[in-house]
Amino acid sequence: MSGNNSNEQQPSTLGSMLQSAAGTIQSGIGQLTGSGKDVNAGETKKVAAEQQNEQSHATAKLGPVTATADGAAHVDNKDRQQGAWDQTIGSGKQFIGGVVGNETLKSQGRAQYDEGVRRETSGQASDLVEGLSNRVGGAIGSMVTTDKNVEEAYRQQHDDGKAAVRSVQHDLQKQAEAEQRSQ
Repeated sequence: MSGNNSNEQQPSTLGSMLQSAAGTIQSGIGQLTGSGKDVNAGETKKVAAEQQNEQSHATAKLGPVTATADGAAHVDNKDRQQGAWDQTIGSGKQFIGGVVGNETLKSQGRAQYDEGVRRETSGQASDLVEGLSNRVGGAIGSMVTTDKNVEEAYRQQHDDGKAAVRSVQHDLQKQAEAEQRSQ
């Protein structure tokens, strides 16, 4: 197994969970033994874990490109992009059809919108599966190799997978917020 500490320097969801658990245990032991030093150290670990978890989820999305805090990037699946476009055009056709009283145009717009939703959802599922697969494969691969170049390639695979997952999460969150505002 590799002894590289690069994963300790990068924000990690799993790492933050483990650090939080260690902090909780250390703080609990400190409370049981009356050691204020252990309680403080445990609480400090829990705060650091929360910050690491937030950094792990930090992303920036501009159009179809998502970048993560660790420098990875992901371009959305073409079906996601085309599906979003079809929804926009379909909504426009529905609106115009309603304004001018053209039921055919309105119906075509609804069909194009629905196809856009289906296509975007399919692309999201594809990106999510690929992202999760890359995250797991990269994490496991980097743990079992001793070659630094191979380890770096696995780390990049993991990070690229993380960017894909965060991209889908970002879009789903945005959709949920839009639905909530419309209710």
